[in-house]
Amino acid sequence: MKLNLICRKNNSGNPALPTNEGICLSRGEYLLLLDNDDMITKTALEELYPLAKKFNADVVHCERYLQFNDGEKNFMLAGYQKGELVKEPTFLSDNLAVRIRELYDGKFLANLWSKLIRRDFLIENNIKFANILAQDALFTFCIVLRAPRYLRVPNVVNIYRMVENSLSHKKDDVPEKISKNINALASGFKYLDKFLEGIEIFRNRPDAKYFTMETWARSRCDSLKDFYAQIPAWQLNAFILNELEKSDNNAALTAFLFSRMNIFNINLIRQQQIIQQQQAQIRQLQAQLKN
Repeated sequence: MKLNLICRKNNSGNPALPTNEGICLSRGEYLLLLDNDDMITKTALEELYPLAKKFNADVVHCERYLQFNDGEKNFMLAGYQKGELVKEPTFLSDNLAVRIRELYDGKFLANLWSKLIRRDFLIENNIKFANILAQDALFTFCIVLRAPRYLRVPNVVNIYRMVENSLSHKKDDVPEKISKNINALASGFKYLDKFLEGIEIFRNRPDAKYFTMETWARSRCDSLKDFYAQIPAWQLNAFILNELEKSDNNAALTAFLFSRMNIFNINLIRQQQIIQQQQAQIRQLQAQLKN
């Protein structure tokens, strides 16, 4: 076995750049991407590779995994994704509209260590990691939308170690956390906008593109909801303005945010009208009871 060790001069602080280099320099038929807090069982490749070959799969996606906390001896069976899990190897629907909906519904585990991926599929479709927070989720979007033969399997071969000093568990202060997520939102929008141009359904159906963009925006905004109450509105506005200025006139994001703001306001007005109607009905009933 030949091992190539690559050393970057500068630490980017993000795994995207070295991972992209590793993909380009790799020569294997299939890739399994692991971080420092990831492990696999002894039989992982023995189980997944034959499935990949048998079904000629571009992606083999394990829906469950084992979670292991450092300092403890027990393993816990886990899985973040929603919906019914498969009991036998099952391909995703060929209908891209169905996949878009399943992305929105949280059907796919975003972590890359849960997937065995055909190298040539990534190279042919120019799928790379974006140098942003949550690059795994964005990468998953791309392979779900591009892989003709995406295979879901019930195999449990991944072990996720809960390591306190890992990047995913690094405790940023609130301003830094908000800044990183807003940057990820803006940069992710720009990346997706360009990526989706190469897929026919998104050129012909603006609703499909909007729905996909909304899925990405929701994933980033959900991660910030616990921090919003801790920051004054004027300071939050300053953070957002600072990050959006870095996005080089991100027209797609601006249009989306404007649309979402108006939709939110319209829904809020409708809810207020419903509340007012219900309050009027309550007053009428109270008046009738008095009489």
